[in-house]
Amino acid sequence: MQLDLLEIGKIVRTHGIKGAVKVIPYVENDFKTFNQVFIGPKRVSAKIKNVLTLNNAYAVNFDIIPDIDTAEKFKNQSIYIDRSQYADMQNSLYLSDLIGKKVISEKGEVLGELIDYSNYGASDILEIKCGVVTYSLPFVDDVIVFDLDKDAFMIEEQKFKDMRV
Repeated sequence: MQLDLLEIGKIVRTHGIKGAVKVIPYVENDFKTFNQVFIGPKRVSAKIKNVLTLNNAYAVNFDIIPDIDTAEKFKNQSIYIDRSQYADMQNSLYLSDLIGKKVISEKGEVLGELIDYSNYGASDILEIKCGVVTYSLPFVDDVIVFDLDKDAFMIEEQKFKDMRV
């Protein structure tokens, strides 16, 4: 049975000496609502033991991370859930679902492809690969939008040229 995984956050560093990790959330759900998660590219199964709310993040203890040395090995790894276990998340669209989607101009020309995203506070930042170059753009409605009918991000070509960093 294949799991319908949804990326819900990323471990960014250790938190304390008892194996807790600092997690930046990618979803609005409280991390206390998640039971079983999967960590990293190997999708290691883990259970959440304890969650402490921080400013825009969580300090999380997992059953598979007993100490700071083990926690170090999980830095910069993504956390996933099986979306089918959470009814309120089954029919929702998240940025992690959009990785690999095309970015097209108002003329229908392919400008690039979404390869990653991050959030530094004000808005999500989209990483768009155009050939061998990667650009960053803020994900705000007056710059770029996702069009469900076209299954692609839409942006005016001039805005793309002006705003990309």
